[in-house]
Amino acid sequence: MTRPLRELPLRELPREIAPGVWWVGGCLRSNAFEHPVHFHVSAYLIIGADKALLYDTAPPALWAQMDRDLDRLLDGRTLDYVVPSHPEIPHAGNLNKLLDKFPGAIAIGDMRDYHLYFPDHEHRMQSVPHGTTLDLGGGYKFTLLDAIIEDLPTTVWGYEHKQQVLFSVDALGYGHLPQSSPPPQGRPATHGTEVANVLSQSCVAIDEPLHAEGECALFASELDQPPRLELAAYLTQASLFWSRYVEIGPFFKRFEALLEQYPARFIAPAHGSVIDDLDIVMPAMRKAHQQAFIG
Repeated sequence: MTRPLRELPLRELPREIAPGVWWVGGCLRSNAFEHPVHFHVSAYLIIGADKALLYDTAPPALWAQMDRDLDRLLDGRTLDYVVPSHPEIPHAGNLNKLLDKFPGAIAIGDMRDYHLYFPDHEHRMQSVPHGTTLDLGGGYKFTLLDAIIEDLPTTVWGYEHKQQVLFSVDALGYGHLPQSSPPPQGRPATHGTEVANVLSQSCVAIDEPLHAEGECALFASELDQPPRLELAAYLTQASLFWSRYVEIGPFFKRFEALLEQYPARFIAPAHGSVIDDLDIVMPAMRKAHQQAFIG
């Protein structure tokens, strides 16, 4: 059940989602509105008994925070695997820095084209097929999955078995624009169903789930309102442009089948809050994708 935000303590990243699974990365800030809004650019660290894995890298703008947080969380241990989800700056921009920091680590996944960006580290890139499972020890296992709702052809999802966390990158981002957040400068005040219309008509390029200051690192259930369909549909169209022209129904059927094979307690996107109340959020996300489709 969603609780009023004012009753919750302020949180910051890193945050432990479940024992051994850490939400890392950070927030970038936009001043396009009258008051600042934030959006998550997240990565996830899994610390098994024997090995540690980082899913996604966060962007270079957040490297100082990542560098510091990895040192603290690993506490003298090394990083063994880096799994970049796809070759875009928010998701793979720190790959070279991570491989320099951890000389024994390898980058693993669908690694085609990464050597063009990071030629000095090509010998430490290992391409493996979807379905590959990495044993991290102590019951922690990470499986690389085909991205059902993908951003790029090389996009890789992931799943941690012990804590049942599904990593969905750009898909299933929790869209949230608080009622207290005014529209972009020069636009009339509006709320509810008009929020997405204002964004789509403005010159402000908003294609990530937003949140207000003080809402960083909160789970979806901890935000003060449920998903807003119009905003979620707008963000779906903006971040996954193909969703305007492709019926989502077959994709969600595949997604539901995936959840039967890999049951999830948490869905951890790169952008937006970690989803811990799937029964509430997922029906809304499906409707958002349906509404994003224009034919």
